[in-house]
Amino acid sequence: MVARSATAGGLLRRSLFVLGVVVFFGSMLGKAGAEPATDAATFVNDLVSHAVAVLRDHQLTDQDRERKFHALLDANFDIPRISRFVLGRYWNGTSEQEQRVFEQLFERWTVRIYSSRFKEYSGETIKVTGSRAESETGTTVSSEVIPIDSGPPIKVDWRVRHDDGGFKIIDVTVEGVSLALTQREEFAAVIGRNGGTIEGLNKALQDKLADGQKSAGG
Repeated sequence: MVARSATAGGLLRRSLFVLGVVVFFGSMLGKAGAEPATDAATFVNDLVSHAVAVLRDHQLTDQDRERKFHALLDANFDIPRISRFVLGRYWNGTSEQEQRVFEQLFERWTVRIYSSRFKEYSGETIKVTGSRAESETGTTVSSEVIPIDSGPPIKVDWRVRHDDGGFKIIDVTVEGVSLALTQREEFAAVIGRNGGTIEGLNKALQDKLADGQKSAGG
């Protein structure tokens, strides 16, 4: 289990930039006048197909990148649904106010973590390889991240939900390891170390965000 966790952690770290790529390109396509995707595979493929050109744009500052990422997270990911999932059993019995605070902090924290991963891009490509329907509203889109060092492709699955509002990503699985599930386990550990409440987790996230601002010179 320890060896597997270490391997999974390495794969997750190598592939975190993929999540940033997908979120980042949502409005880029919209601004270009592209038609809305008609299926989940097209939704993911349209996003990642523009990745390389934009990632090579070194004109964007870290602040610009984070700002764009923040705006696009709402457009492409179901943050309320993901927030409930990553809190698991701790969601129930918590006040609506604390839940809303967590959603906001979780979104800011996600932006901070994943937007920074753009710096790790070194020429990898992302190829959509297929999709399968999981339910009337859910589809898993399969893809591969192709390393530039001729290493084996990294398998990445995107869980996409479709409703009247369009397509939303609800999880990303890297080599069989769910990012949402991994995040839930990490948050459960943080909650356990901070009084066993969401309030404790919220305070820990606030502290991390504040430390990040200071280290960034804010």
